[in-house]
Amino acid sequence: MNFIYQKITDLIIEKLKQGVVPWQKTWKTAYPQNLISGLRYNGINIMLLGMQDYESNQWLSFKQCRDIRGSIIKDEKASLVVFWKPIVDISQKENDVDELSADIHFLLRYYYVFNIAQCNIPEDVLKNRNIMSTNPKIIEAEQIIQRYHNPPEIIFNNIISNPRYKPRNDIIEIQSIENFQSSNDYYASLFHELVHSTGAKQRLARRGIIDKIQFGTENYSKEELVAEIGASYLCNISGIQKTIDNHASYIQNWLQALNSDNRMILIAASQAQKACDYILSTNNQKEVE
Repeated sequence: MNFIYQKITDLIIEKLKQGVVPWQKTWKTAYPQNLISGLRYNGINIMLLGMQDYESNQWLSFKQCRDIRGSIIKDEKASLVVFWKPIVDISQKENDVDELSADIHFLLRYYYVFNIAQCNIPEDVLKNRNIMSTNPKIIEAEQIIQRYHNPPEIIFNNIISNPRYKPRNDIIEIQSIENFQSSNDYYASLFHELVHSTGAKQRLARRGIIDKIQFGTENYSKEELVAEIGASYLCNISGIQKTIDNHASYIQNWLQALNSDNRMILIAASQAQKACDYILSTNNQKEVE
């Protein structure tokens, strides 16, 4: 199992070394989806497939392609996806809040899929599945905020230097939109804090929020990674181009964190997915293989 943890972490690290932040390389209008089943790929798979840079969000396995009388274009390479599920020891459930810190085991399998751009697929198959209609319209950022059920209070404070979520009071403090360089920067910052807020005790109860976490510690890095990935998911769903300040130092921080724990990226991506689903008030769909 450690092999696949390391394989995924190495893929992420390779992109970071190239100056690419993988969790920002997802589609603007839809999560990646399986062409045949219609189910979406969740968690770390959003990142793994998003790194491949195809315009379509539709994927299928070699067997699925063959079953619909299609073929893979010569020399095209498959992309890795995983089915990953934490299995918590029942005896520890009462003492551990979430998989970021619980003593748990994992069920992990990996598979390979192809984007439809890499395949020759019969036109009648594509037409019957109505590919264009699977991509929802771009969701405006304000609509995402409004969908957040029982959200924290958002307070506009132009005195503070950086936006912040305050768990004790369950409030987000952020500068008003005109104080940001762009609307995109404003919503990216607000989404980051909204993802943090899902970790509150009355919501998803993540240890990175409900425990006292010191700046610079491993748990702090985990929670920041959850918020960063979750904000990027929400930005892509709403069509926002997210930018990064101090790009080089930012990437170095993640390289150091990922090198120290090869499970961190899978766990953080899973937590980010849960946070986004909570904000969007969507039911978790079964993760496809």
